[in-house]
Amino acid sequence: MSIGSTTGVAIRGMRYIFMFLAGCAVVLLTAVILERQLPKPVSQRLSVSYSSSYARYLKLDESEVLAAIVRDFKPVHFRLQADWSSIEARQGEFDWQEMDRQIAQAAQSGATVTLAIGRKLPHWPECHDPAWLAGLSSGEIDERLMLMLRRVVEHYHNNPSVVRWQLENEPLFAFGSCAPPNIHRLRRELALVRSLDSSRPILLTDSGELSSWWEAASLADELGFTLYRVVWDRAVGYFSHFWPPAFYRLKAALVAPWVGRVVVSELQMEPWGPEGLNNLSLSEARRSFDVARFWDNIKFSRATGMSEAIVWGAEWWYAAKQEGDPSYWQAGQVLFGQPPAR
Repeated sequence: MSIGSTTGVAIRGMRYIFMFLAGCAVVLLTAVILERQLPKPVSQRLSVSYSSSYARYLKLDESEVLAAIVRDFKPVHFRLQADWSSIEARQGEFDWQEMDRQIAQAAQSGATVTLAIGRKLPHWPECHDPAWLAGLSSGEIDERLMLMLRRVVEHYHNNPSVVRWQLENEPLFAFGSCAPPNIHRLRRELALVRSLDSSRPILLTDSGELSSWWEAASLADELGFTLYRVVWDRAVGYFSHFWPPAFYRLKAALVAPWVGRVVVSELQMEPWGPEGLNNLSLSEARRSFDVARFWDNIKFSRATGMSEAIVWGAEWWYAAKQEGDPSYWQAGQVLFGQPPAR
């Protein structure tokens, strides 16, 4: 290669680098401008995420756990989830008893409910499939999914306690024991739910750290994102996310033109360790989540400026209390303005 051609390649390379850096600068400047236009909430509403299947995974009486949350925290809002394996354990036979009871329990303290519906819902394995799905093709599963969604929305659309739908959980983010993300299927689900109930907003969720949010925000009425501070990975062990609160606020600013509101839909308030939490010792749990971290995470979430955060981990606080450490549960009472009796 001649000196002239080498120089030309170098100039083109520098030009591409300059264009990339200029593009990044434009995106950052746009985010800063939009961020200044976002309303700054006076306070952050804290909601509680509750899963009966997760409570059972932790070897707890799920109705007892929910009753304790209502009694001791009196939250103003819950996220509950209609696991497919629970509401349609047998094909074509819908059982609403447990879900009806959970919504009624939440309403005892005057709380409203975001009801998570769909195939992929919070907590591992994410897709809480009934056993009978195993014999069906992907096309047949999609049709059964649409039927299930129709039945759930029709059953609860007249319930005044349900004020928002969450459709799927991180549906465009590949995580969990689920089929790959499919935006065409998601659009069908959205169209169906909106045709059945246009009065409630639909929340779509996405990874806080590993996604741009743009695709989900373009489809949703409201966007939720996960917020994790300390996690465990098989390759590196424990590590802390280094993103500051401004990172999430700037991302929210970038998607603000496409979505009505952005909230923290999964605020880490429990450990993440090398074992499942049903087997993780309290001493190991404290390596990623002690009471100091409890309050640090709350402070961090509020610093993002989001108007709502859905707290993730109350079931585990109860399990820790049952194992002899009530400190997390007591911190939860203080957090929700219900100081524990001395």
